[in-house]
Amino acid sequence: MDKSILDNEDTSSVEPNKLETHGVIVKTNQIDVLSLPSQKNVPRSEKDKKSPPEDEPALDENWLLLARDWQSQPYEKADIKALLKQTKNRTWLAKSLLVIDIIATVGLIITLLVGCYQGDWGTATMAYLAFGSITSVVFVYYEIKIRLRMWQHCCDSPDKAVANAIAGVESSIKYIKLIKLSCWLFLPAVNWYIYVMVKESEKSPWPPFIFINIFVAIMWLISHWFDKKRHKELSQLGLV
Repeated sequence: MDKSILDNEDTSSVEPNKLETHGVIVKTNQIDVLSLPSQKNVPRSEKDKKSPPEDEPALDENWLLLARDWQSQPYEKADIKALLKQTKNRTWLAKSLLVIDIIATVGLIITLLVGCYQGDWGTATMAYLAFGSITSVVFVYYEIKIRLRMWQHCCDSPDKAVANAIAGVESSIKYIKLIKLSCWLFLPAVNWYIYVMVKESEKSPWPPFIFINIFVAIMWLISHWFDKKRHKELSQLGLV
């Protein structure tokens, strides 16, 4: 049996892209590996879709590093125990002030009734007592309204310590503004009363005028100082 020409012929000297068969030269094209479609562009089978991609662990590691970096950033922590104690103390102080204001209002009303019953206290005194009683009743009404709005939502839960502290400071600010407003209302009334009483007694009006005006001014300045202090506390609590 004769051997084929391909078996006898040494093709080691033939160029890779040329094959000579029976005198016919066949040219072969080289395959460009870079032109082949990558594996990412090949559509996945249903089984491949269920399996997680290879780059997911790297993404999880990146998220873990970002989370650790965020947790390591410095930030201001609120002292929950201190906030709860401060809110509790202010609640007791607010209740004490409310009781004092109610007692003072009741005392003014009783004094007015006694003056009306006796009938010889003078017009200026009765007018001043009537004005003071009405103003005090309005003051206590708004004070109760301000305080109850805060006390109804206040609790001892540590989760709401910051929210309760903010509500307590806001309630204190409203109460302080109420005191400052009452100072402006009280000032002309008490000056008028002193003027009438001094005029009837023919004494020098300056000592009582100076005393009462300095007293009201001190009350207003103290209230204004507390107002500034509470606003500063409110801004600090808002950044916690």
